[in-house]
Amino acid sequence: MVRSLIFLLLGPVLAIAQTSDDWTRLRQYADEIGVDSLCSTPDATCLKTYFTQIVYGRPSRRLGYQGLAQHIDTARINRLTSQFLAGADWCPLLDSLESHDRNYRQLKEYCMRCLLDDYMADSLTIEQVKTTLNFYRWLNRFSADKRVVINIPSATLRVIDRQGETLLSSRVIVGKPKTPTPVFTAQILNVITYPYWNVPRSIAVNELLPKIRKNPATTLADMNLQVINTNGRIVSPDSIDWSISVKNFPYRLRQSTGCDNALGLLKFTINDPYDIYLHDTNQRTLFANESRWLSHGCIRVEKPTELANLLLGANRFDASFMNRCQKQASPKTITLPQPIPVIVSYNILDVDDAGAIQVYRDVYHWWRLDL
Repeated sequence: MVRSLIFLLLGPVLAIAQTSDDWTRLRQYADEIGVDSLCSTPDATCLKTYFTQIVYGRPSRRLGYQGLAQHIDTARINRLTSQFLAGADWCPLLDSLESHDRNYRQLKEYCMRCLLDDYMADSLTIEQVKTTLNFYRWLNRFSADKRVVINIPSATLRVIDRQGETLLSSRVIVGKPKTPTPVFTAQILNVITYPYWNVPRSIAVNELLPKIRKNPATTLADMNLQVINTNGRIVSPDSIDWSISVKNFPYRLRQSTGCDNALGLLKFTINDPYDIYLHDTNQRTLFANESRWLSHGCIRVEKPTELANLLLGANRFDASFMNRCQKQASPKTITLPQPIPVIVSYNILDVDDAGAIQVYRDVYHWWRLDL
């Protein structure tokens, strides 16, 4: 009876002591993985914010468009907070909520070694690891069965499942420094076979029209380009006054379908505001280059048929599709069974397909601007 009474009297004191020790441990762990200290005492409001950042990260300052709905399991974050304040064992629940992506786990261990080992203690490298760790935590907000993740500095694409396992890995070609690919989230809606390339006006005015004006019919034929009027009809080059200023040019240019088309044979439509999309290319040899920052902003995919089959959930395209090259084929749109999230990121440090940690070139010089 006396022992029970002592426990009742000392219980709150022991819980406070345990919470204090846990608070020190939590803050140390958060600091190691790059989550800043948010408050000096562990009240419920602060803890919820703390645990949310540890589990779900925060968006990059570089994020230009957020087109995906985010999901945060507030019920489990609240339960985690309650367990912490009650002095219960909160670590298993936190571990179950944190990202299980293999890359995240590997980077987390690496970052902790960075902080312990003098030969790894380069502040820039540590910050790079912490930034990428935050990205993987933030990725935890988009819990879809399939997600397409593109990293600009590595010029690579991964399709990952809900657990972070890689379903497909591919090289990509992204925007050159003068026309960078933006960082954004959106959805892939459909796949278009034999797409037209509707030439963006900036490319038409600044790059193509000066060449076309010198010899309109021949240049247009060589590039498989059509001139389209405001009614969407093809116009004969002979009927156009090519002496008009390129800035006042009242037409648009469209490239015919086929293997010579800049978009290749497959296009993946994305609902972003930048007119950025994924597509095949008529210059597939460029994927062998290590330097793959070559486009005007859109993203060329090395494995378009594999990506299409994976997103469609069926083997719609065989290996010979890319070599058939039908002439005068009309574009056909295949709607995905459900929209697939696409996340375009800028991580100059990441884990490659072989499991090695790589530091990539800061091709757009964005790294320092994000700190």
